[in-house]
Parts: sequence; structure tokens; C-alpha cells
Amino acid sequence: MRLIENLKLNKAKATLALVLVLLIFLPACAAQQGTGFSGPSPLTPTTTATTSTEITPWTQQPTQEPQGYTEATQDAITAAVEKVAPAVVFIDTKYQVQTPFGFPDFYYPFFQQPEPQEGQGSGVIVDGKNGYIMTNAHVVRNAVDIRVTLPDGRSFQGKVVASDSISDIAAVKIDATNLPEAKLGDTSNLKVGSWAIAIGNPYGFENTVTVGVVSALNRTLTNPETGRPLQDLIQTDAAINPGNSGGALVNIKGEVIGINTAIITYAQGMGFAVDINTAKQVFSDLITKGQAIRPWIGITYSKITADTAKKLQLPDQMGVVVVEVMNGSPAQKAGVQVNDVIKAIDGTPIYHLDDLRNVIRNKNVGDQVSLTIWRNGSTLTISLKLEQMPSELP
Repeated sequence: MRLIENLKLNKAKATLALVLVLLIFLPACAAQQGTGFSGPSPLTPTTTATTSTEITPWTQQPTQEPQGYTEATQDAITAAVEKVAPAVVFIDTKYQVQTPFGFPDFYYPFFQQPEPQEGQGSGVIVDGKNGYIMTNAHVVRNAVDIRVTLPDGRSFQGKVVASDSISDIAAVKIDATNLPEAKLGDTSNLKVGSWAIAIGNPYGFENTVTVGVVSALNRTLTNPETGRPLQDLIQTDAAINPGNSGGALVNIKGEVIGINTAIITYAQGMGFAVDINTAKQVFSDLITKGQAIRPWIGITYSKITADTAKKLQLPDQMGVVVVEVMNGSPAQKAGVQVNDVIKAIDGTPIYHLDDLRNVIRNKNVGDQVSLTIWRNGSTLTISLKLEQMPSELP
């Protein structure tokens, strides 16, 4: 009897040890998948979110089917998947990690050259005639070797044409023609509650499909590596896991509405995708110009809270407050200062954070703009010339 009790006790200890090992090992596995936000992934936009939400690789639980899920809806979802899935590819990468202490190569062999690490992600063929694939910048960051595998089993060597860390979008090319390609949608009228279908390769399981809804629009998350935000995100409860990064978020009509990019570690049903309207503009610049072209003021800013309004003696909470003026930026050259409140640009009122961004987005590099600013109880006008946003920001 005592022998049986001891065996039961030892079995319980072994089970507990296995659970502890899994709890430690699973996050480490996720970090190697190049997804969600895993692997190197710098992001440096020019606005500051009012909250800082870190993005790191993790998993999330499947969500419940949305209400209104009928047989007709199921058929529509199946048809949408059949349209897009053949153009969602598997991306294997080998990427070089930073050398110890930042020492350059000529210090070797005193220090052993680190071995390239492996990563996995997804991509979407958007130009089947010329072999262009849209994916996340963090999926192919520092890649020394890229292998692209299509759902039909064909495999090709991939090459990064250009990437943009600010939007987390990259263009990859393979030497192939007559490929299946996904239709890119238009999110200008996208509504919260719309169906959302995520297609990608989580944990290496090729062409996995999950279904949910569009949970929110115009989300902003902060990259823990840089402290700067990634903007224009679509939030969805369609399950997104490591390996989904660079894959497609699709509407019920079979159109790509986003490029899956991020998840939140401690939440369930909170995945994020780069809005396809933003992704299309950036991708076009990457293909034709080798970089994304953006007009730039050179500030970070935040919303005006009741406390901010009281501190700055503002008459209302309209506008945005400048929290940083970057060195050498158009704003610095024009005399914009920290705690200035921008009330309007070229006469267009600024009520929210997105208003300023949207106004500047519709301008061109070289345009002259007029800022209406509240400073120390007075209203003044500052004129500045928009410049091209640097590819790397401090």
C-alpha cells in the first residue's frame, strides 16, 4: 500500500514538473515564430498614444461565433477563404542577431559569430504577375535568407525589396509569374462589427483560418522596443497567433482589409492588423521609390485631458498638446514648443489625435502649412514647410 502511495506521489510530482516546464517553454517557443509581434520589429511613427500597450508574442483563446452565424453566412465565409487562401504564403526566414556588445565583425574570432536564428511568418501575394508579396517589416527584419512557400507546395527564394518600420509593412519579391493574388479591399467605409477572417500560418500550421469581427478601428499600440506607436490598426477578435504576422485579415466578400501584425499577451480575443488602405499606400511607395514617403512636422503629441486643460489654462479641450519637438524637424525650425496646443491646421479644426494625422497625411512633402496654436493664454499662427519623414527617428 505504501508503495502505491509513493508511486501516486511521484506521478503527481512529475505532472507538476511537466506543467512548470511547459509554462516556461511555451513563451520561448512563441518568440521564435516571428509573429504577433515577435522577432526584431522597430516602429517609429510621429505621434504619441494616450496609453502605452506593449505588444509581444503570445497566444490567445479562440472566440465564440458572432451572433447571426447562419448557413448562408458560413457559405459566404467559405467562399471568401477560397478566394484569398491560395495567395497567403508561408515565409521562413533566417535572420542575424546583433553581435555581442555591438562589436563589429573585425573583433572576431575573439568573439564567436552568433548563428542566424530562424523565424516564421506569413505573407500575401498582391501582384501575381510580378511576384510581389506584402508582409510585415518585422517578419523579414535582418533576414539573411527568405524562403516563400505557396499553399500549392511550390517554394521560392525571396528577396526584400524594401521595408518600412513605421507602418510595419514590407515588400518581398520572388522570381515567379502567374501566381494567385489576393484582392485588396477599401476600408474607408469599414464598420465595427463587420465579419473578419484571419488567414495565416500560426505556429507553422499552414493556411489556418479563424473567424471573428472587426472589434475597433484606428487603434494605436506602442512598440516596447522603441516606445513609439504603430497606428491605423484594425482590432479584431479573430484568433491571431505567432506565425500569423504578415497574413491576411479578410472581409466576408473575400477582400483583404488588413495585414495581421500584433496581439496583446495578457488578453483574449485582441488581435491587430495594419489597415489595408495604409498598407497599400506604403507598399506602392516601397515598390516604386524604395521607401515610404510621408510629410512630416516632427512632433509627438497627445490628447488634451481635463488635467492638461487646467494645467495649461485652456478654455476647452479642443486640439492636441505638443509633448516633444524633434531636433532638426520642421516644427523646431518654425519655433513650435513643448506644451503648445495645436487648434487648427490651414484653418481645419483639430479636435482629436487622428485629425492632425489625417490633415498632414493629405499634404505633400514641400507644402507650406499654417498652425493655429494656443500658447500661454494667447493664440498665434506659425507657418512651416513640411519635410519628408526620416526613415529612422530618434
